[in-house]
Amino acid sequence: MQLDELLARPGLPPSTRLCVLAVACIWRGDWQGFGAAAAVARARGVGRADLEEALLQAVLFCGFPRVVTAFERLGQAWPAARPPRGGGLPRTEQLAAGRTLFAAIYGRNDAAVRAMLRDHHEELHDFVLEAAYGRILSRPGLPAAVRELLAAGTLAAMDQERQFVAHARGALRLGATADELREVLRTVFGDGASVERWLHRVRR
Repeated sequence: MQLDELLARPGLPPSTRLCVLAVACIWRGDWQGFGAAAAVARARGVGRADLEEALLQAVLFCGFPRVVTAFERLGQAWPAARPPRGGGLPRTEQLAAGRTLFAAIYGRNDAAVRAMLRDHHEELHDFVLEAAYGRILSRPGLPAAVRELLAAGTLAAMDQERQFVAHARGALRLGATADELREVLRTVFGDGASVERWLHRVRR
């Protein structure tokens, strides 16, 4: 599906769809696709800050090396007037915000998931709560439901089924619709049976 055709689809704001597409391209190392998404976002008046937030979030899923390259490519397609900075919650609020967001996403599974993380390694648990959720995912630059849709799309591209299901359900808990989730998957995979297969995993 061509990018203009994809953006003309109803069910997902173009800004969200472009962020989903950009992060999927980061994971795949599709730098031509990423550059095209950034250029279209600039041409359509999408806030550069939206892409910056998507890239910061992508560190948690795609890793530092890919995101460093993504910021370089973003700078080529859309130079910033000055280096972006800030935008997070005050440090004193981050941990509480991270815990609250984690609980909202995982619902009744909150304690069980945290226990699993502790069993893997206490440092992993603390990093997830403090850095991933408190410092990055709680940033107010994107709504929480949009961040969860981005997470679900990225995890589907990565073929991480269990984590995809958790974040897809988290997106729905935070106010995203089933149609928005379907459009996220169409953005990642195009039309086809794979979209319905992923949605079926959320319904089980």
